[in-house]
Amino acid sequence: MDTYIRLKDIAGHLHLKKGDNVYVTSDVKQLLYDCMQNNDDTDLNILIDGIIDIIGEDATLVFPTFNWAFCKGEPYDSHKTPCKTGSIGKTAMKRGDFARTAHPIYSFAVWGKDKEELCALSNSSSFGDDSPFNFMVEHGYRNLFIDKDTQHSFVFVHYAEQSGGQVPYRYLKDFTADYTDASGNTHEATYSMNVRNLGLDVENTILPLEDEFIEKGIEDRFYINGIEYKIIELRDAHPIMVKDVLTNRSRRICSYIGQDDDPKVLGESMYGLAGRLFPICRSITGAGVRETFEILKEYIPDLKLYEVPTGTKVMDWTVPKEWRIDEAYIEDEHGNRIVDFMDNNLHVLGYSVPVDEWMSFDELEPHIYTLKDQPELIPYVTSYYRERWGFAMSQVQKDSLERASRYHAVIKSSLFEGNLTYGELVIPSTVSEGKSEKEVFLSTYICHPSMANNECSGPSLMAHLCTYIKGIRNRKYSYRIIFVPETIGAITYLSKNIDELKEKVIAGFNLTCVGDDRDYSIVHSRYGDTLADKVLTAVLKEHCRGRGKGGKPDYSDYSYLKRGSDERQYQAPGVDLPLVCFCRSKYHIYPEYHTSGDNMTIVSPEGFYGAYSVMRKCIDVLEGASAFGEEEDERIRSIIASDRQLSSALEQVGMKKERTGKTRVSNDRIPGDDGKVYKVTCLCEPQLGKRGLVPTMSSKETYRETLAMKDVLAYADGTHDVEELAKVIEQPVEVVRKVVGQLTEVGLLETI
Repeated sequence: MDTYIRLKDIAGHLHLKKGDNVYVTSDVKQLLYDCMQNNDDTDLNILIDGIIDIIGEDATLVFPTFNWAFCKGEPYDSHKTPCKTGSIGKTAMKRGDFARTAHPIYSFAVWGKDKEELCALSNSSSFGDDSPFNFMVEHGYRNLFIDKDTQHSFVFVHYAEQSGGQVPYRYLKDFTADYTDASGNTHEATYSMNVRNLGLDVENTILPLEDEFIEKGIEDRFYINGIEYKIIELRDAHPIMVKDVLTNRSRRICSYIGQDDDPKVLGESMYGLAGRLFPICRSITGAGVRETFEILKEYIPDLKLYEVPTGTKVMDWTVPKEWRIDEAYIEDEHGNRIVDFMDNNLHVLGYSVPVDEWMSFDELEPHIYTLKDQPELIPYVTSYYRERWGFAMSQVQKDSLERASRYHAVIKSSLFEGNLTYGELVIPSTVSEGKSEKEVFLSTYICHPSMANNECSGPSLMAHLCTYIKGIRNRKYSYRIIFVPETIGAITYLSKNIDELKEKVIAGFNLTCVGDDRDYSIVHSRYGDTLADKVLTAVLKEHCRGRGKGGKPDYSDYSYLKRGSDERQYQAPGVDLPLVCFCRSKYHIYPEYHTSGDNMTIVSPEGFYGAYSVMRKCIDVLEGASAFGEEEDERIRSIIASDRQLSSALEQVGMKKERTGKTRVSNDRIPGDDGKVYKVTCLCEPQLGKRGLVPTMSSKETYRETLAMKDVLAYADGTHDVEELAKVIEQPVEVVRKVVGQLTEVGLLETI
């Protein structure tokens, strides 16, 4: 080591000059140790006074005095709350010539010319445009580092993240506690901080960026007594950091799940989230839904949850009671458990009322549900709107039961007044010029128990799409994203938001069954002619190009007659949101659907990434960004712009597009038609069960039984008579005439 430089002389070697505004980031343990080893002074005031002598009275000296206790709800006192960022900050706070800035989390001890102005800042956000961080950048402060690496101490990284626009891996979080200001006045106050999204495994690093700083003369690195010192010019460093945050491809500022279009990283992340959701016993209400949201909020911290009380009237429906289940099993006379809810939560009929009875096989059998055509699998069966109890098992299990034995059926459950829970996230447009007031609508559901593709894939994909959308720097549209219990949740959401949705939504996508790797599917809107139909069709044609024989696109194209998820509500007559449903293998089509076969083995990281890629490209197309390459994007634009390019769903239901824009059946009327057209009298799918028109219990079989009646309701939009309805829904005229009569009798249809 060269000749030791004493503490009183160090300031003269710090590469500072008169008039410099200086912000000091320090770890002085090694410096003080060296002082002791060399019988030198250890009073840090000597170093502080030395810096002040160098920069002079027309400059400003700042030390961090951060403390994060306010984030835990602990009271803050400007004079008493200690500095948690080093000895030199603590020393400055004890001096009469320094004052402390106002923010209770990120405060600073300030001396000099800018002291009053900095301490007068009343920024509520730690890193906002009115914060000391912004002030120091704008006023050309120099950040002096004493024995500190930038990876753990360059706090201006976080200012760059917020000043460049909200990044997808951080979000503003409010903290409230008692606050005592510099005058001794105490009141409750709320301040915010841009915190990490823990679900994205965020890691910050800045070290590689220093090479660019040094190359451009923005950073000066030197050594005193063997200790590393650095000075970074904040005004010049800030735009470089912001640019890196905006692209976030170099991983020089931050790495997080979803940062790069890496199929392995993204696919495994989505698959992993689905795996966490899979074991939870969900239903349309209750603790399972809330537990699911607790996990999803790790990935979408700004997701807002809403509770709708039992008994609330929503369109033609009523929010049901909450259901809770703690235990359920069937045991034989020897105490052997035949089925156990703890082994598979599909074993219990959804919404079962409690039971604790010994009974014969003949008494038990009516409460057992199986699938004879899939004897190895447990069916998913529910009874939401009629109180009953039951168990589901494989046909093989049922066949193994001794018919002469007695069985103990136990279900420890309860139904009670509670709430239906749903989640909503609105991601606003970010552009000022060309900004649209319109929205893109995305929906998925969170109400089924342990089924991987049917239940867990939609929320997992949606959580990662939220991150992607937030990362679009110049969003033309706002995005409204909801997680709802299927059917009743969608109807509840529409009952509260239908007017705004009808006014703002330009395209919508319902996401379900998006985790397997066997197919890509679109379920079109009622008439297959919305912007969403065109965008998803065009994207699928390009994305799946070459997958089929002869290099043709290979994906499944379904008309609205094959609907089955919440598109039923969003596309109902009178609601008419421009929305389609996107799946990998479509519900009701893949053999494991609504059975115990729908487990984590039929979904895959590759399947998830394929679905993510399609939806990301749809979003890019809507935003006017490149989704594929120049040639492919031009084909997509051509399809969307051309009124001749309607989806094949029109042909599937015998429709044609008239020049007037009104979609009608293409055949001539059948002789004897009375000329009446029919219109449904309620918004969304009516509750048929309470009118005795359909079974009150849901299963794969009951879905088929009610199809004709639901199809009539779906297309009774005031433009079709009986004969036209028959052709549209592909049912005999006699069947449709009977259904129309039934629906008219109970007041669900009116004639025009």
